[in-house]
Amino acid sequence: MKIAVHEGKFHADDVFAAAILTLVFPKIKIIRTRDEEKLKSVDMRIDVGGKYDPKTGDFDHHQPTFKEKRSNGIPYASAGLIWKHFGDKLTSPEVKKDIDERIIQYIDAGDSGVDTFKSEIPIYTIADFIASLNPSWPDITNELFDKNFYSAVEIISNLLKREIRKAEETFKSESIILKKVKESKKDYIVLDSAIPWKETVTNHTKLKYVVRYSPVQDDWCVHAIPVSLNSFTNRKDLPKKWGGLSGKELQEVTGVKDAIFCHKNLFLAVAKSKEGAIKLVELALKK
Repeated sequence: MKIAVHEGKFHADDVFAAAILTLVFPKIKIIRTRDEEKLKSVDMRIDVGGKYDPKTGDFDHHQPTFKEKRSNGIPYASAGLIWKHFGDKLTSPEVKKDIDERIIQYIDAGDSGVDTFKSEIPIYTIADFIASLNPSWPDITNELFDKNFYSAVEIISNLLKREIRKAEETFKSESIILKKVKESKKDYIVLDSAIPWKETVTNHTKLKYVVRYSPVQDDWCVHAIPVSLNSFTNRKDLPKKWGGLSGKELQEVTGVKDAIFCHKNLFLAVAKSKEGAIKLVELALKK
């Protein structure tokens, strides 16, 4: 299997597309060119060639005739096209959809000149990171562009493997978490392992807290549930007077003998034992 992408400066779009294909076809050979004769000699043309036709192995999106968009209006770029046609060879339909919604569509939007968010402060994105891997002036040569491109593809391949596995673990754990919620009949659940919980609890429950065991530190954490993923606004903060306290100070205020720490922003508290963590939650719910 041989594929072609354009030479010179690379972007998140072509790097992600190539990374996806290296996971699908581990022995793939990637060449970087715009030479029309060389483009004819490969099996697939990605982000180059001026044509979109999966039957002929063409996955470009720059041509005026290209109009492919998602149902939410975000246009496809080459990364999205490759994920659309080959993502199911790497994972389940639900994970494929999740990866597109969380990662790929933002790559496509950025490459297509579409705003997806607004912020009053500068935001550093994965596209910025990939752009930084291009050679810097004055050390710019075609050889360096190619070398750095292949390094970027390897980095993003590893990232995608991790994100796919993370999503698979989250979907696998969802039924377990929801069963716990149903059995609890309280505003919190207790998890005896490091099972993924945040996406399910935040998106599909009305819980205020989660108590979970932390195997790394061998202690128990109390998490306040945010109003939405990536938010630090909680459904119910931990008590204000706990904020920033640790050790004896926190133990005196709470009456929990093995209380260890409470974050000053009131979204996390820690106790040495399960019983201590549950007591912290019960106290927090009464405040």
